[in-house]
Amino acid sequence: MTQPGTRQPDVNADTIVEALTRYAASTPGHPAYLDAGRALSYADLARSARRGAAWLARHGVRPGDIVALPLDSSSASARRAIEVLYAIAHAGAVALPLFPEVPLAARIELIDRYGAHWLLASGALPAAITARAIDPRGFDPADPRLDTPAAARADRGDAAFAYLFTSGTTGAPKVLLPTHGQFHANSRAAALSIGMDASDRQLAAVPWPSGVGLRYLFRAHAVGAAFVAAPLGETRAELAATLARFGVTRISASPWQVRRLLQSPPAAMPLLRSAHVIGASISEAEIEAARAGLTPNIYVGYGCNELGAVTLLAPGVAVPGSVGALLPGIEARADGADGKALPPGAVGELGFRAAWMCTGYAGNPAATRERFRDGWFYPGDAGSIDAQGHVFLRGRTQEIINYGGLKIWPEDIEAVLKLHPDVLDAALVGLPDPMSGQVPAAFLVPRTPLDQSLGAQLGEDALRRFCAARIDGSRVPQVFVAVAEIPRNESGKIMRGALIEAYQRTQDALRGAAPRRPA
Repeated sequence: MTQPGTRQPDVNADTIVEALTRYAASTPGHPAYLDAGRALSYADLARSARRGAAWLARHGVRPGDIVALPLDSSSASARRAIEVLYAIAHAGAVALPLFPEVPLAARIELIDRYGAHWLLASGALPAAITARAIDPRGFDPADPRLDTPAAARADRGDAAFAYLFTSGTTGAPKVLLPTHGQFHANSRAAALSIGMDASDRQLAAVPWPSGVGLRYLFRAHAVGAAFVAAPLGETRAELAATLARFGVTRISASPWQVRRLLQSPPAAMPLLRSAHVIGASISEAEIEAARAGLTPNIYVGYGCNELGAVTLLAPGVAVPGSVGALLPGIEARADGADGKALPPGAVGELGFRAAWMCTGYAGNPAATRERFRDGWFYPGDAGSIDAQGHVFLRGRTQEIINYGGLKIWPEDIEAVLKLHPDVLDAALVGLPDPMSGQVPAAFLVPRTPLDQSLGAQLGEDALRRFCAARIDGSRVPQVFVAVAEIPRNESGKIMRGALIEAYQRTQDALRGAAPRRPA
């Protein structure tokens, strides 16, 4: 099923460096990057990329070399990292970004696993690292001597751009290696889907340096807009102050961030062109609350790292239960158990494809075979597509709880649990069980401080009655656990595996002291 009137782009026709060069020529003084310390114009950034490529070449970096780029969150380092990332792209090398949350041991393992030729780092390196070091303190973007000789661009549209990590909500993170052309086409399609243009200033759900920040940075740069490197804030007052300070016109936020903002006191909010809610499911009631309490211009999107933005539900469009219509350039299908495409409206395993998507995971043939099949990408979501191209999600195929043969979709039960006035947040997982296969367990964050048992705070019997009045009794959770927070990744998706592992560790410890039922 294809969105009517779509045109498949030539993904080899443009790159992020080509776009940067074009905007540096047409709007040289326009801001490309803003943080609390300073701004980088498109001319500044293009000059830094060109000089940085020359600096890398003087150290021996050649097109196709893999360059590991450690990142930290300080403003000066984050700003310099953008310049260096563009320099790596300009030189035709392949970037291996190592985000701040990646510990040293994991960084060493990644550098070795992907065979990095170079590591941008100062000081002595651990003996385990075989990559050659380049001290980033030696790069001065203001040094005109790097203009002679001028660095030739080597960013081919069909050459590898960077190693990008998926979120890993249902397992270990996987690694994509898009080409320059694929990455730019993906970024531009996502930006155009919400009408972004050069007059915009984009604030991401998670600031740079982060995987989310990287995607939104290049979406902004794909259309000549400015990217704002600042935290979204935890209250409406904090968000309003950031919007006013930087002149932000568009933001992205996870459903969890939206809920947290709405729980804070009201504040006068500058009118946004759009607030893009991404990363996890959000109810229609929550969307309406966000339109009343944040901005009327709430867009809901569905997407994945492998494809970028897939659907969009715009303000004023009423399609109950839908995550929006397929975007131009995206094709979709729902497959039955036999792997054949189902008719419109039937629930099956969702598959998508676009001209700019990757064709597999780097160094992971098993995951590639599982997710990339016959030219389609299957993200692991179940759902349906109607005849108009609207997508309806049913849940994660890997997260369906098999309770003695009864299939339970976690999102259905979570939506009910969140209706309880004393529940701030909720997650449903399937705990391994020798009799029934899996047992549905609800992890709940009470609104009051977590300083006593769940039974005393909310009452398990009362919770069961609350659920039974709203859903079939066979789907009522069998275990209730109070927790301080629900673990989520940077996109706001629940880390269900982490919940199960933490619960099992706690139960193992309790059984070591004295056998007891889960509380």
